[in-house]
Amino acid sequence: MIENFIELIVLHSQAVVHGIKAIESSAAQIAFIVDDNKKLLGIMTNGDVRRFFLRGGTTDSGITDCMNREFRSVGPATTREEVLKLFDLGFRAVPVIDAEGVLTDFVTPDYFPPAEEKSVLARARAPVRISFSGGGSDLTYYFMHNQGAVLHTTIGLYAHTTLIPSKGQHIRIISHDIDREENYTSLRELLDSPEKSLLSSVVSVIRPDFGFELFVHSDFPIGSGLGGSSAVAISIVSAFNELRLDKWTTYEVAELAFHAERLCFGINGGWQDQYASAFGGFNLIEFDGKRNMVHSLRLETDTLNELEECLMLCDTGIKHDSGQLHDIQHKEFVESDHQAQVQRMVDLSRQMHKFLICGDLKAFGNGLHEAWVLKHSLSSAISDSHIDEIYQSARDAGVLGGKLLGAGGGGFFLFFVLPRNRAEVTARLKSRGCKLSTLRFEREGVKSWRTKVL
Repeated sequence: MIENFIELIVLHSQAVVHGIKAIESSAAQIAFIVDDNKKLLGIMTNGDVRRFFLRGGTTDSGITDCMNREFRSVGPATTREEVLKLFDLGFRAVPVIDAEGVLTDFVTPDYFPPAEEKSVLARARAPVRISFSGGGSDLTYYFMHNQGAVLHTTIGLYAHTTLIPSKGQHIRIISHDIDREENYTSLRELLDSPEKSLLSSVVSVIRPDFGFELFVHSDFPIGSGLGGSSAVAISIVSAFNELRLDKWTTYEVAELAFHAERLCFGINGGWQDQYASAFGGFNLIEFDGKRNMVHSLRLETDTLNELEECLMLCDTGIKHDSGQLHDIQHKEFVESDHQAQVQRMVDLSRQMHKFLICGDLKAFGNGLHEAWVLKHSLSSAISDSHIDEIYQSARDAGVLGGKLLGAGGGGFFLFFVLPRNRAEVTARLKSRGCKLSTLRFEREGVKSWRTKVL
């Protein structure tokens, strides 16, 4: 509000002379005439005064005889664009009234401040991945001594995070996926808690200096083998990143999520899931003891469309604990020499990468079968007789290749099936109680944005 705004207000019962004094008191050269309830009745400018005097009016006349009743005003619903157009038409001062017509302020081209800054919330959406080959070579105990490589892409299923900052230090965290709510009076209480969830573990790594409410939900079931917990962690990190001035890079987002999920929350596993969700799209990721590198693939549109039509997801209905499975696989890896199989999976990742680049999808489908055979040989925990029967049934019906996603033991199968065999494969798998779904590739990684709190 302009400092001398009150001096520009004249009561309807006063004389013209008071309006002239109000006009001369401000560079705006305007007076506002109001009733006893401050409702705006009219305005008066130098031009109105001159015209009034030419008609025989005097300074002692009532101001309502001189004022202009046909004035333009703006209200709460008036947009900035509309006001600017009034200024551009030549209006030098425009009164601001509320819904009841009460004068609250006025604006001029020199005094038209932007809207007050409002509270904002941050949102993030992180996709899950499907891996084609190389899983296991992204485990630290392997690639510290041997180079690892995995081939994967992200699909249109997401973990969603909403972050609403608050003025106090209270922290409220809600996971709709597991129907759990956590409340902490401060960050210190959260850090000291011995029973942190994945969500609060991510917060403990980020260590925000403000209170907030955090809401998370997902499009996919828990234990699907799609890297869902990593997508959740990535979405939370990215929501906080949205509020930073010096934003973390995509690599840093992935590393923070790995830190929270693997080291703080204690879910054993590899590195590919965090990079997949953060970067998005088709990637060949190379791992070694010094630097993990994400290489994005540029594929022909026809290749992408055809591959999308040839792939199907098959929910076995068997839940699994990826962290526990990785514990078992690590123990068996140490006790038995599986280095040759993992190295072949790395080589296969590079071969399947070339198949995609060249558009040789039949070779790619056969590569999925080899990837499953290799993965199956790594640990007794990866499959069982029921899972083996599902896979063999799909193969008998015409599937070229496929593999269990994630650590194995349950969750989703990814199958490559040619169009002419799809109906038979679908019928065969449904007869075994499996749920089938198509998939759509997501070519981008995690997305975050901010918006006003409604």
